[in-house]
Amino acid sequence: MDVLHAADYGRLTVVKDLISKDKSIIHTCRHKDSLNRAFNVDGSAIHYACRSGHLNVVKYLLEQDSTLINDVDIEKWTPLHYACNNGHLNIVKLLLEYNADINLQDSYLSQTPIQFAMYRQFDDIVHFLDPNIKWTKRNIDEIAKKGSVSVFRKNSKLFLGRYILLEDHIKQIELFRNNSQSDDIELNQIQDVELDDFYVRIRLTHNFNQHINKTQELSSNENDDLFLRSSTTSTNEHIMVFYDK
Repeated sequence: MDVLHAADYGRLTVVKDLISKDKSIIHTCRHKDSLNRAFNVDGSAIHYACRSGHLNVVKYLLEQDSTLINDVDIEKWTPLHYACNNGHLNIVKLLLEYNADINLQDSYLSQTPIQFAMYRQFDDIVHFLDPNIKWTKRNIDEIAKKGSVSVFRKNSKLFLGRYILLEDHIKQIELFRNNSQSDDIELNQIQDVELDDFYVRIRLTHNFNQHINKTQELSSNENDDLFLRSSTTSTNEHIMVFYDK
């Protein structure tokens, strides 16, 4: 497991071990496969950790090199963009302690981190970044129509494209996505194709508060987190990934 996957999956012990052997990988180890859109090209370990909700890994990386604070990938996403896009207020607060630039724009849509949070309807993050902001939220119909992306198609390289989904998994996900009031679903024994003989359990929910509370409950200060990934794929769809023995 390289430092990108270790940071992505919250394996703090692995991150520490790898960096103790070669600190330069904090900057040099980056996502390079342009055909694999599971992540932006040039994404580094801190981007992966901010996306997946691993506060302990983000904190450790910044302690090792604070210049990572405004590190950018090929689309000029900073760590703050990733944290805001996935609803991780605790990571947003940490990044601001390190003076993250809240005004940097990505190169694709020219959006700042707070605009990412506004689109995803993350009220706590929006008002933390700007307590006096006034903004108009999207209504539920607009979210239902435009708030999701096709990440579950068999040949997709986006987000869950790195996992082997069976026909039954896809059907369950489609039913879940077509009903914003659907109960949570859980998919077991899903193979991660980027890691050898590695299987995960994936939980999907429409309830962001439940999702983020569970993320914080399973987070660790000093050890590996008890979840692998906590991310938001659309305004009303949130995913947690766990190791499935």
